[in-house]
Amino acid sequence: MLDFNELMGHETNGFVQPKRMRTDKNGRIYHATQRAAGKEFIFDKEIGKYRHNLLCRICARFNVKIIFSVVMSNHTHDVLMAENVEEISKVLRLVNSAVSHKVREQNPRKYTNGKRVFESRPYLRAIKDIVSLTTVGKYDYDNVKHVLERGEFVPYDCFWALKRGIVVKPYDKELYTALFGMSEKELCDFYESNDSQMVAKLARERFKDWTKLDNDHFFKADFSKPWQDETESVRPMSPVSSMSPISPVKPIKPMRPIRP
Repeated sequence: MLDFNELMGHETNGFVQPKRMRTDKNGRIYHATQRAAGKEFIFDKEIGKYRHNLLCRICARFNVKIIFSVVMSNHTHDVLMAENVEEISKVLRLVNSAVSHKVREQNPRKYTNGKRVFESRPYLRAIKDIVSLTTVGKYDYDNVKHVLERGEFVPYDCFWALKRGIVVKPYDKELYTALFGMSEKELCDFYESNDSQMVAKLARERFKDWTKLDNDHFFKADFSKPWQDETESVRPMSPVSSMSPISPVKPIKPMRPIRP
């Protein structure tokens, strides 16, 4: 079984139980998506590169690993791994703040009177098992692929680097082999050669030995606590009122014998 702390390169710190929110906060790996306000095309090549370089520097500062990251013209996708969601939220908050400032500098007339650069906050979805992590990578890969096939521009694409074996911190070359059983190049070939349904099918076969216990140990920040959706799916039964006692069941009358 994979050891999360060994991959992160540090000892376990104490877990602080987060408040209950829409985002499940008991994860270690999150798919973060951030859309520009009004779906504006705010990312050109310069801003896309600036955003990714900034993400790398801030992730390194807070010991957050990048697994996948792409910058589209009006939104971003990042798959990030950390000891808890608070570190990931902190990273994205700093990145969005700096990118917003950069975009405002380039377009001072457009962003006046407090006009927002981004929609409120990034959407964070906890990745809860190894199959889901594999399919999320394929989703991000296809986002880029489909745009390029239309002859359109992608401001930043981590898969371009991964295909060429270019892996710099806070990406982790050993992490791809440890998680997926493939190098970063092999993983890109796997995504390129299979559609999303086949990726999901092959991932289920490849990781069939991962039990729920294995997934929970690796993907949960606090293994002892259930995922939020597991808690919500189990609702307590209403207690029987003490004012309304249950009437005794009446004896069943014997059936008449069937006449020959």
